[in-house]
Amino acid sequence: MNCVRQPANWVVRWGLLGLVSGVLSCVVSQSHLLVHDQKTLDHIVWPGLVFALVVLLPLSRWAGDGWLRAAASLIASSAVYPICWWITASTPRQPGACMVGAYGFSGFLGALVLGSVFLFGRPGWVRAACKTVLFGTVIGGLMGAALLAAGSDHSGRAGLGVFMIVWQTVVAASLGRGILATPNHVAEPNRSTANSEPTEGPPSAS
Repeated sequence: MNCVRQPANWVVRWGLLGLVSGVLSCVVSQSHLLVHDQKTLDHIVWPGLVFALVVLLPLSRWAGDGWLRAAASLIASSAVYPICWWITASTPRQPGACMVGAYGFSGFLGALVLGSVFLFGRPGWVRAACKTVLFGTVIGGLMGAALLAAGSDHSGRAGLGVFMIVWQTVVAASLGRGILATPNHVAEPNRSTANSEPTEGPPSAS
C-alpha cells in the first residue's frame, strides 16, 4: 500500500507545482485585462520560462540530473512556448476545425518537446513521454474548442488562461510521474530492502 501511496503523493505535489506555474503564467499572458490587447516579448516568453523555473528545475534537481540536462530542459521549455504561441496566434479566428487543430498541435508540440528532453533516457521514458504528449494534445484541443465555441465573447479569451493552468498542471504531474522509476529513487531502495531480508535455508552441518 505504501508503494502505491508514495508515488501518488509525489504526483499530487508535482501537479501543485504545475498549478502554481500555470497561475503565474496566466497572470501575465492574460494581462490584456490590464494593458488591453498589447502583446510584448514578456507575454510570449514568460509562461515557458515560469514552467521551466517552477516545475522543471525542482524536478530535475530532485531526480539528480546534471546541470547540462537541467539546462537543456529549461531552454526547451523557454523556447517551445513562443513557437506554440505563434502557431495559435497566426490561426484565423473563424469557425471550423482549423482553430481546434492549431491549439491541439500546439499542445502536442509543447508536450512532445518537454517530454522528450526531460524524460529521455530514463527507465520507461517512451511510455511516460507518450502519456505526457497525449495529455498535452487533448488539453490543447479543448482549449481551441472552447475559444471557437465562445466566438467573439470576451469570456473565451479568459477561458484560455484556465486551460493554460490545466495544461501546466497535468503536464507537470505527468513529467513527475515519469521520473519515479529512476534507479536513484525507486529501484535501489527496493533492491536494498530485498537484500537485507534474511534468507531461510537448511542448518549448517557444522
